[in-house]
Amino acid sequence: MFLDHPHAPGRLLEVAHVAHRLSVSVEFVRRLIRTKQLRAIRMGRRWRVAEADLMAWIDAQRVPQVEPIPGQHRGRDGPRPLPEARNA
Repeated sequence: MFLDHPHAPGRLLEVAHVAHRLSVSVEFVRRLIRTKQLRAIRMGRRWRVAEADLMAWIDAQRVPQVEPIPGQHRGRDGPRPLPEARNA
């Protein structure tokens, strides 16, 4: 059987299903496929995306975590002093 083949793509997802999982439009997914950013398989008139290819694309979109430099604070260094009251 094809799915038992060592190079089988695994579970194939329809474009609408991919769009739903990513919370984006179907057109956005089609654009990713058209620009070859997301691998897909043409089956007849429809595109299918292997679940492994979708997960690889998601992993590639991750922003790397930056380790903080020791001794540096993130954000403000604490509360700001209140402005002095003006005499009326």
